[in-house]
Amino acid sequence: MNTLILEDDLLMAELLETILAGIYPRLSADIVTSVEEAGNKWQPGRYQLVICDWNLPDGSGLELVRQIRKDDREVAVLMISGRNDRESVLAAAHHGISGFVSKPFSVEMVRDRLKTILPPEQDGDGDHSDLEAMLKAACEGHFQLPTTLAPADILELMERTDPLDANQLAERWRDETGLTTRLLDVANRNSFRRSGEPVSTLSEAIRLVGTRMSLDIALGLALDNTHALSDAGLRERAEAFQHQSEDVAHYAQAMFRQLRLPANEAFTAGLLSRAGELVVLSVLQQYLAGGGSLTDERIEQALKDWSQPCGNRLKVQWRLPLELRELIGAIYFLPRGGAKQDRIAMRAAALVAQGRVAEPECQRLLRFAGLDPDDFADTADTEPEAD
Repeated sequence: MNTLILEDDLLMAELLETILAGIYPRLSADIVTSVEEAGNKWQPGRYQLVICDWNLPDGSGLELVRQIRKDDREVAVLMISGRNDRESVLAAAHHGISGFVSKPFSVEMVRDRLKTILPPEQDGDGDHSDLEAMLKAACEGHFQLPTTLAPADILELMERTDPLDANQLAERWRDETGLTTRLLDVANRNSFRRSGEPVSTLSEAIRLVGTRMSLDIALGLALDNTHALSDAGLRERAEAFQHQSEDVAHYAQAMFRQLRLPANEAFTAGLLSRAGELVVLSVLQQYLAGGGSLTDERIEQALKDWSQPCGNRLKVQWRLPLELRELIGAIYFLPRGGAKQDRIAMRAAALVAQGRVAEPECQRLLRFAGLDPDDFADTADTEPEAD
């Protein structure tokens, strides 16, 4: 579903995009920050939904609404505003909006209003009968990974009288791949606009985005049921991939600490190492929900054919820093000659996590990285301990 978001607060726009992706599985969102830019983007038939703020630096969102309604009386338009007086609401209604949400708003409020003005089954998001087309679309567009977060847990954190700081939240959420990718995505969009410095760890992302906005984004993900895995077979595979990535993350973090390298970045790289597989499994779930059927052979073939291209493409779409992407890549492949110490350690961590410590490749890489293979000799039948 194509959506235009007019909001000059980029973090607020990112939150809205998170909420939207949790309702409409094949979302494509254009975020603009001015009335002029929105007017240039708008074309009849291009969008199924428009969300616009009222007060913008260069004018009023009502100007965009007027332009839209001259061309299209049917497209859903949600107005968001700090104004909540009766006159403002009536004025917005007079211009033909579909719904109105006043700031500050809750994630649940926006979700409910969106479902009212544009039910998910009416979003016109395309054909769910062509699996290859769905996988290709996931690789090329916005995609939100499923998460195991529970809405009640996030709401409890929001209501605490002693709110958690960034480090505490990062520790609590450290194994949440979907939330990590989303917060890195949001943080890097804003980080590059502000300083040009990339963000590579969950704690850095939370500090930049802010704990309250991070909690709102986490709640938006927790309420996302469009990407959840309800099929037992797909869920079992996802859990296995998640455990594999967590093992790599813990071993990589421990190795990097021994080598006095950035251990948190190593953990993030390990955690995201199976993102491609998780994306494919989520698309397969959507295919099943659309009436398709899958054999084990077709599932395995889809994972084989699409996990790497989806993972590589979406790591760019999620704006993961190049250094982080290269650490993830080293888990699977090291270029011949000249590999850096941190890349060698990441590959070694992956082999150790697979129980391949005794193999010559793993022994050689551990030594090249400056690590003692004997330190990992007893890990073949044990899982790494969380720090």
